[in-house]
Amino acid sequence: MTASVRNCSRGDAFGREIVNTLEATFRRYTALDAGLPLVLALWTLATHLFQCFDAFPYLAITSPTKRCGKTRLAEIVELLAARGLRTVGASPAAIFRSIELDAPTLIIDEAEALTTKGERSEALREVLNAGYHGQFVLRCESSANGSYQPKKFKTYCPKVLVLIGELPETLADRCIPMRMRRAGPEDKIQRFRYSRAKREVRRFQKEVSSWSASEQKRVKRYYRNCDLKFLKDREEELWLPLFSVCAVTAPERRKELATVAQQLAAVKISAETDEISITLLRDIGEIFARTHQERLPTSALVADLNDIEESPWKRWSRGKGLDPRWLARLLRPFRVHPRNLRMENDKIVKGYERVDFADVWATYLPAQPAATPLQSA
Repeated sequence: MTASVRNCSRGDAFGREIVNTLEATFRRYTALDAGLPLVLALWTLATHLFQCFDAFPYLAITSPTKRCGKTRLAEIVELLAARGLRTVGASPAAIFRSIELDAPTLIIDEAEALTTKGERSEALREVLNAGYHGQFVLRCESSANGSYQPKKFKTYCPKVLVLIGELPETLADRCIPMRMRRAGPEDKIQRFRYSRAKREVRRFQKEVSSWSASEQKRVKRYYRNCDLKFLKDREEELWLPLFSVCAVTAPERRKELATVAQQLAAVKISAETDEISITLLRDIGEIFARTHQERLPTSALVADLNDIEESPWKRWSRGKGLDPRWLARLLRPFRVHPRNLRMENDKIVKGYERVDFADVWATYLPAQPAATPLQSA
């Protein structure tokens, strides 16, 4: 399954070869878009050091339909990650007790149950929502004298969620998305045999453990002292462990990783439940750019929005189209409000100024990777 890296010299060359081997393994057995094998390689390696980090990103392995390689990818991660544990249908109690016992890389296959309603699903989501950070759940346990005492159970460990469809928003926000696709004619996928791969990977796991022990301090130093200023808030928190490992193993690939991180962050934004609002902000930005105006009357802005065939505005309000009142309502959460504008003919009309959107665009619309430098990564 994986080539041995035992003969490589220790230090940077050793770590670089581990990343290359992991990356090649993922590429060999699964159909993945460009950049994802590198992300998977770094994430898998980082699972051996997850205690170095304040938070650790989940992987969300999803697809629009079956036979896209989700389970195959989960099997590979299980073999290569630290203490891989793949399960289906585990209860919340079984999960947090397993984490307390062994701190595994927990791989939850058939995770569609997380999208359903019900007491069990809600309890499981609560554990998983807490578990990307160092939080605990409290449960009462019987003591030797027959009384019950509260006991803390850990929830923090690397996790992979595998399902068809999309995760609930709170869980998706804690994940790096791995969207799978069916292999095409151009994909040269090799046959994977789990039992044979399990035997072959043992030596490689020892080498990864050796690297982790020797480089832990360097990874932790980078993590504590560096920021990812091209990512925002939760995304920076999720990606920093991978950049910390990349900085030690393959520093020349940090720019490549930054591009992939921004692309995947953009994928997450487009999938959020407030997609309508994000689409509106993006469309308004394009209208201002196309018209080269610093301010636009509401009537003109609404007309331009309703003319965009790819967006939902023409079909808004049961086919009546977007109107000034709906526009103001959709923009209100962003604290953008219509104002009185004096036009060239001295006529006063309601409208919007470009400057009022500047901070909102910077906050909610992902920057294009090509336009954003790596900065301090």
